[in-house]
Amino acid sequence: MEQKIIPCVEGDDAFVADRLNAVTDAKIAFEDAIEDELVVFKVTDSDGSIIAGCNLIVNCWRAADLDILWVEETYRRQGIGSALIRRAERAAREKGCRLMTLGTFDFQARPLYEKHGFSVCGILEDCPTEGHTHYDMIKRLDGPAIESAEAASCAFEIQSGDEDDAEFIDDQLVAYNWSQVPAARDFEWIGRKIPGDHGEPVAAGFAGVNFWNIAFIEMLWVDEPLRRQGIGSRLLSELEREAKETGAFMVMLDARDWNVDFFKKRGYTVYCTLEDYPDGYGKYKLQKRI
Repeated sequence: MEQKIIPCVEGDDAFVADRLNAVTDAKIAFEDAIEDELVVFKVTDSDGSIIAGCNLIVNCWRAADLDILWVEETYRRQGIGSALIRRAERAAREKGCRLMTLGTFDFQARPLYEKHGFSVCGILEDCPTEGHTHYDMIKRLDGPAIESAEAASCAFEIQSGDEDDAEFIDDQLVAYNWSQVPAARDFEWIGRKIPGDHGEPVAAGFAGVNFWNIAFIEMLWVDEPLRRQGIGSRLLSELEREAKETGAFMVMLDARDWNVDFFKKRGYTVYCTLEDYPDGYGKYKLQKRI
């Protein structure tokens, strides 16, 4: 008898995240256990208002992601962006990171990142909408740091920030992005599961559809005894179907060495490969037009 797929309830996401983390921990031997960490840097004006900042995420695999970089328009081209990039890189090196990644659109700051040693490792056309391009970029931190004269000449002080500052910086970048490509919808979560005897998931998937009608598969998990029975494929198809019904035109996801072939067989294409993420393992970014 085919198991019924039903909507997830509160707490299912944490339950599934714990199971997926256990799978990853069993496959990757960590050098030492560290928690994911948010590192925030900001620049303020004479009144104490934030005029620029960046949010850096350092994960447990010794990789750093420059998640957000924003400079208020009237303060651009004064070296602040460069100073923030260098400060974030210095923090990543201090925490033992081997590499640093980021994502940027064609209307953002690709030339600035290239000036600071980042190179394009993935290109996604017609993203976030037709006619635009998304770039994944990477910089190895294995070699010595090279400080740029542009960053050193910045007249503004780089300060440490907190979670409230991080939220403000995030909001400012979102506002800028929407000024370039207007939002088409509200964000929406989709969660579907196959319940066990007590209602807990024995298989589940979670996806989000963003304001540009791009869907992201955040988690997909099937309990060991139920694998290789087509359940993962059914859940993935259900998430894709519901995402399409809400208006999504594309699905994106991240995969690892042990599950990337599963997604390839179901129509996903790798557009970015990150080697040594962590050391000795690959991370793959995939997409599928729906």
